[in-house]
Amino acid sequence: MITIDNVLDKVKENNIGGEEVIKRAYLLASKLHEGQFRQSGEPYISHPLSVAYILASTYNDTETIVSGLLHDVVEDTDITLGEIESIFGSNVARLVDGVSKLKGMNFSSKSEKVEANTAKILRAINDDIRVIHIKCADRLHNMMTIGFKSEFKQKENALETIDLYVPLAYRTGMYEIKKKLEDLSFKVLNPLDYEDTSRKINDYLEQNQDTLDEVAYNIENALRNNGIKGVVKLRTKEVYSTYKKLNNICKKQREFNSQSTNTVSIEAIPDLFAVKIITDDYLDCYKALGVVHQEYVPDMTRFKDFIAVPKTNLYQSIHSVLLTKNCLVQAQIRTNDMDMIDTYGVPYFIYKEHKSFDEVHDMIKDELQFCKDLSFLSEYSSRNDSYVKRIKMELFSDNVYVYNQKGQVRELPLGSTPIDLAFLEGDNTGYNLGRATVNGIEVPLDYQLKNKDRISFIMGGTPEDYWLSSVKTTRAKKKILKYMRACN
Repeated sequence: MITIDNVLDKVKENNIGGEEVIKRAYLLASKLHEGQFRQSGEPYISHPLSVAYILASTYNDTETIVSGLLHDVVEDTDITLGEIESIFGSNVARLVDGVSKLKGMNFSSKSEKVEANTAKILRAINDDIRVIHIKCADRLHNMMTIGFKSEFKQKENALETIDLYVPLAYRTGMYEIKKKLEDLSFKVLNPLDYEDTSRKINDYLEQNQDTLDEVAYNIENALRNNGIKGVVKLRTKEVYSTYKKLNNICKKQREFNSQSTNTVSIEAIPDLFAVKIITDDYLDCYKALGVVHQEYVPDMTRFKDFIAVPKTNLYQSIHSVLLTKNCLVQAQIRTNDMDMIDTYGVPYFIYKEHKSFDEVHDMIKDELQFCKDLSFLSEYSSRNDSYVKRIKMELFSDNVYVYNQKGQVRELPLGSTPIDLAFLEGDNTGYNLGRATVNGIEVPLDYQLKNKDRISFIMGGTPEDYWLSSVKTTRAKKKILKYMRACN
């Protein structure tokens, strides 16, 4: 069982600070939860302590850790948000409120209650993104201890985790927590496929361990011989991610050949194994890439440079699939900061700035497209059911990733058109859009965008009636309707 000493040791190890206020929050939470127990029989305080430990381990700030310790006190005890604010300040009170379920309200159905609480969380995230960090840490510990719940509740919680918390973790770059949530949920929802996929990974890893060790050894030597400082690590893909990749390969094969079987060898996954090369600075990443390509022939059809063009959730790395004698190995090359952001996401982004959350809040909203989209949908959706539906449809469903005129990556719902992108770029672009080119070729404005499309706009037009039925995003629909009403 995690203790407050474990939490404080992790806080000191990661140089987070605020040990005294964290200890005060623990003492209050311990007193308020006294006499309460989890289904496992453990004292209830074991849960908020575990949540706080996860938060401290993932470089969250003091206010977030304090809120993690207090995250259930408003729901489960008599303390009020006002009292929390008077002791720990308005930011902690806001975070605790954001992660607390609605109390004292009557709902007509369970689904209405779920939607109301989901909407409350999403709106709270719009005010303070750290709500995601607490909710994901809370859900991670609950999934780690889910065996004490009934089979029905296990599956219900696992479905909600895949549906809501995994996308939230991904959108904010928290890959480490995302991967754990996925595997824990997959194991509950589909234990047979989980075991089968896990066995395939382990068997293939055992067959190729010598090759992987050799690749890591050769790259370490090559870096050293070329004067490049760096750390080399081996990584094997997680179970659920591997399962999804196998299914996607099957689907593509069936689209290409309707007679194709549903069986795909695990060897077909190009990034099942990866060698992570972590350098000291930006330029060394590209020097390391040259060294790696001297050692191994790359598959250039799978080369990606997410350093020059980062993903929309802050992820940066160079990816190159290497052809070794026995298996494919993906090289992932990034700096230490990039690797930490890949692992921990927004919490580490805040941490490395060495500033308070209030000081970096606007910077995060500028950096993360998710924040901009969430803010817009929060403003224009009042009903809980439609709000949650729009979030899931536009931000959590299948997406396309395209390049705008500046070469920046933009993320849009599947089925989006150049008109959707124009309004994402700004009202002036949308309202004055005349024509669009994709990959250098002019296309109709209702053309459905595909991954890696490069879009350029030619101004000199105005919104037309058919635009409304051509767009996918709420942003574009609202702006077009606003224009049409102004014209009538």
